[in-house]
Amino acid sequence: MKTSPLTIAAYAATLFALLPNTLAFSTTQTNTASRLSPSRSPQQPHQLKLNMFSGSSLDVEEEEDDEKREQIEKMAKAMGMTVEEYQLGMNARTRMETAINEVRVIGGDPAKGVSVERDGNMPPKHLVVTVTEEGKALGKEKLEKMLVEALKGASEKGKVARDEAQKDMMKYISESMKKMGAM
Repeated sequence: MKTSPLTIAAYAATLFALLPNTLAFSTTQTNTASRLSPSRSPQQPHQLKLNMFSGSSLDVEEEEDDEKREQIEKMAKAMGMTVEEYQLGMNARTRMETAINEVRVIGGDPAKGVSVERDGNMPPKHLVVTVTEEGKALGKEKLEKMLVEALKGASEKGKVARDEAQKDMMKYISESMKKMGAM
């Protein structure tokens, strides 16, 4: 069965968009103190890690663990894809996630005393807000306004970077499928 590059791109983009923080299939949930067992203190929350498809085993041929190989084959079959197409989608998702995590955009104006640096995630994993003495000297109202503008500017630039990463992902899928002879 041949799957179109658009289908694989949509699959990878959907996986990316389904969960926050671009952790498509690798999430960590921290339980709050109210849900902790009596043996755990609130300072040591229980971590539940879900790695359904982390993208860590993407090459079936290289995978030595028969169970992981079977899982990849089952997921590909369940989605109506070949193993190679499934792996391509997972690789594309991983590449896009990495690209977005590595983005660094700046909003605001450091020369005026207020700037925000962030990555391309929504919400950001990397966020640095810088207020210098010049920014503090502006007064509360003006500083608040400049902070909001800096955050908005950085968010808009982050969205542009995410869109660019998605375009790069689609280009990668298209080129890879040509090499696979699927197009």
